Amino acid sequence: MSKKISRNINLTEGPIAEGIIRFAIPLLLTNFLQQLYNTADLMIVGQFAGKNPMAAVGATGPLSNLLIGLFLGLTTGASVIISLYYGSNDRAALRKSVGCAYFLGLASGLLITIFGILTTPFFLRVLDTPPEIMEDAITYMRIFFLGTVPILIYNMGASILRATGDSKRPFNFLCVSAVVNIVLDLIFVGLFHMSVVGAGLATLASQIASAVLVTYSLLKTDASYKLRREEIKPHKDEMKKIFEIGIPTGIQTSLLSFTNVIFQAKINSFGSAAIAGIAAEGRIDGFLFMALQAIALAATTFSGQNFGARKFERLRDGVKVSLIIVGAISAVLSVIAIFFAEPLIAIFNSDPDVVKYGADFLKIISLGIWSFGLSETLSGFIRGSGNAMGPMIISLFSICILRLIIVYIAMPIFNSIRVISVVYPVSYLISFIIMAIYFKFGNWKKNVV
Repeated sequence: MSKKISRNINLTEGPIAEGIIRFAIPLLLTNFLQQLYNTADLMIVGQFAGKNPMAAVGATGPLSNLLIGLFLGLTTGASVIISLYYGSNDRAALRKSVGCAYFLGLASGLLITIFGILTTPFFLRVLDTPPEIMEDAITYMRIFFLGTVPILIYNMGASILRATGDSKRPFNFLCVSAVVNIVLDLIFVGLFHMSVVGAGLATLASQIASAVLVTYSLLKTDASYKLRREEIKPHKDEMKKIFEIGIPTGIQTSLLSFTNVIFQAKINSFGSAAIAGIAAEGRIDGFLFMALQAIALAATTFSGQNFGARKFERLRDGVKVSLIIVGAISAVLSVIAIFFAEPLIAIFNSDPDVVKYGADFLKIISLGIWSFGLSETLSGFIRGSGNAMGPMIISLFSICILRLIIVYIAMPIFNSIRVISVVYPVSYLISFIIMAIYFKFGNWKKNVV
């Protein structure tokens, strides 16, 4: 029994910094492995299949993220609700919310699969995907959409475990999944020369593996958050609560993905070298930003558990500790991005044009790492208290509307891809300023006083 308990970190007790870091480290490693999926595909395809197949894989990322972003927000909603019930020790509501979360994962994953497969060619044409990579992009994206059910099942299951203080098992499951992905990438793409088809099948197999492992774990546990088959249904009250947090969070994620889709269309006009270089940059900045996202996820769970336990003074102390941690991490990541941009991009493809586009983009985006981290952490604490509408509205303005205004005004004037890269740190800074003001003075604070 002690082993089962030790998996779960109680964030309502003990040293705050130690608890947040202990909880965040497996999250960081989990984010690392998730990022490794697409990175392995892009890197192996770039090395073994060439620039155009690499561009095809890279061009599908923003669109696929847009279509699943809304539903991934539901996993955050489930995590907040479950952490609140877990912190208040409401076992009956906890059982229902776990079953409801799994139902939502299955239903939304199936919906995305059908919609994504049918609409892939249309969306890629809307994005002005270059003709030389269109066929490969359609193939890879359709295989990707076959995996949306396991993607959402894994993320929903992992959110349940994290909400109860267990960030280790989601990481362990992804370890297995990452090995499956990389080994099959090397076999299908490197050995059998299956190009984008092999990369897609490798990713699909790895996603299925992680979904099976997390589901089996929740079915077999004896803990209060055990997944019961009879509870996998749309419980009205729990679904409403998950939607209240999950839909604004999902809209926030989708808005970010939407702007990236628009930007991808702009990037496509600069040719396959630009597409490949910025796709590689996207994988690298994913690694750089994931440490900050891990702290933000830890902040959400910390907030939810302490809000459920009504420990508001501890909640305030947790905010200060988290911001200090994020500031220190941001400084290190910025130095890495600026001084090692060229060799990092060259790992994916050594073509000089690919490296030039990718490295320049990475250096500029790295200027906004600190403001992104601070904004996401404050957003995590606000969302963990049960208020997701404020962060969504702030993102709607700073991450979506402002970015699009700047790009559509500046691109015709300068006709430079740097316009797109500059808009990221600018929007991160503005988002942080507004988020800090809302955190200090916003009406969300009525929940914690």
